[in-house]
Amino acid sequence: MFRWGRGAGSQAWRRMEAQWWQVLQSALAASVAWVIALRVAGHPQPFFAPISAVVALSSARGERGTTAVRLVLGVVVGILVADLVLIVLGSTLWTLPLSVFLAMMTATALHSARVMMVQSASSAVLTLVFASSAAGWQRLVDALIGAGVALLVVQLFFPPDPVRLLLRSVKAALTDLAAGLETAARALDDDDEDAARQAQERLWEENDQLAALAQARLFSRRIAQRVPLRRSLRQRVSSEGESARLLNLLNASCVLLIRAALALAEQDRERFAPVLRDLGEAIGGLADDPADEEVRRTAADRALDAVRPFGEIAPTSDPFFATAVMAARMVTMDLLMFTGSDPGGALAAVRTGKDDPGVPPPPPFT
Repeated sequence: MFRWGRGAGSQAWRRMEAQWWQVLQSALAASVAWVIALRVAGHPQPFFAPISAVVALSSARGERGTTAVRLVLGVVVGILVADLVLIVLGSTLWTLPLSVFLAMMTATALHSARVMMVQSASSAVLTLVFASSAAGWQRLVDALIGAGVALLVVQLFFPPDPVRLLLRSVKAALTDLAAGLETAARALDDDDEDAARQAQERLWEENDQLAALAQARLFSRRIAQRVPLRRSLRQRVSSEGESARLLNLLNASCVLLIRAALALAEQDRERFAPVLRDLGEAIGGLADDPADEEVRRTAADRALDAVRPFGEIAPTSDPFFATAVMAARMVTMDLLMFTGSDPGGALAAVRTGKDDPGVPPPPPFT
């Protein structure tokens, strides 16, 4: 029970540590939006201005500015549709459901974003409940204030760093790959079927990390393109994004390696466990700082050292062992390509165990 409580507390702390800065920005933006709507716009109860700011800034980094714009569009759609339905039908039993339906369908036609659909529906309801467009248009002003404050936060005061956003996801993916290989090595050492199953499940679940990484690549490109203060990072984001894309290949080769290693005969399992462990340590070391040139070179050297003994092995008639060796070489080659080696240099280094794979320095972090 104590161990479970400590683990849950540790996870809660990591979540708070990852989100505190974005939450603080949302709280500050909500306060500023409320003051502007109250003191400048003169709204007696400007509840929607701070809500708009929080909704926009609670989105994923790279989507916050877009969310702010979509929120305002949803409000506009809801108000206009409700006013038109009210003019045509008047206050009848069908006015509210028809307004909500048409507002949400119109928002969907413009964009499928859920925030637009929700805001269009709620704005239509608010306009009809008060049977006047005044409440709806006041809501629009509040939405503009909240969204405007959110855009200032994102674009000017606290623009997100697209490189760090991308590298954070890269580190998480590499860490999980390293842990999966370590678990598989332990399974080979101890002949532990539970550990073997955990290793395979962990790498299959890596798809979640790769999906998050794909999203981070998309968001980082948007930030570098749309945020004026981050446009100087476009080249770096493009370079790191291309490297991150190669993690899909590295994950696939790690899955193949684990499956091939677990299918080996007992004597070959003991021989292959250090290979998985060394490759896992190489990937784990790379996760410490994947953008650092020295870290990349060290990881490349570790991976080559792990498979170098197999370069002198005579061809074997055991297809399982041959497959495991091939998979280990594929993991090494994919890791070398991730560190920046060209495919030809990586292939030559893996085949000979002697050639320099040529790990280039990353673009300058300006």
